[in-house]
Amino acid sequence: MHIDTVTIRPEQFPVRDAYPFSIPALTATREIRIDAPVTFFMGENGTGKSTLLQAIARRCGMHIWGGAERARYRPSPHEEALHHYISVRWTAGRVPGSFFSADIFRNFAQNLDEWASMDPGVLQYFGGASLLTQSHGESLMSFFRSRYAVAGLYLLDEPETALSPRRCIELLTLLRDMGRNG
Repeated sequence: MHIDTVTIRPEQFPVRDAYPFSIPALTATREIRIDAPVTFFMGENGTGKSTLLQAIARRCGMHIWGGAERARYRPSPHEEALHHYISVRWTAGRVPGSFFSADIFRNFAQNLDEWASMDPGVLQYFGGASLLTQSHGESLMSFFRSRYAVAGLYLLDEPETALSPRRCIELLTLLRDMGRNG
């Protein structure tokens, strides 16, 4: 286990009527204790799970992959500011890690293909084949198997979205093994 506490400081939120500072779960929660090496955040859509995971990732210094910049309507100027109002307690110092979201995985796979055009050996890390030549679920599992073989802190936002039931069980087995091995 690499982090054991996430502290949310809603009393410091700059506003209460704009996303993400208006999410009830974030305004009502002060501390989240993480007592297991693998932890699941569960709840209805729109309750702040993804928002909180991204804030934790940013607070931990993780890069969140983006795609091509596109103009986008942003109703709240505070959309990505939650990480300024949380803290994370590491159990034994910082460790490497990453944030995963199915929404941004395709951008990563496209970047990987670009890198492979200059250095085909980079694909060996992901099973030897372009992630774009595999089905979405197969490419996700290739990524998970390779990336999560390295001990670290991994935050996964809805990793099951493209997985079949069998692949979901395979992912759960991988997560269990990761939890046992650090």
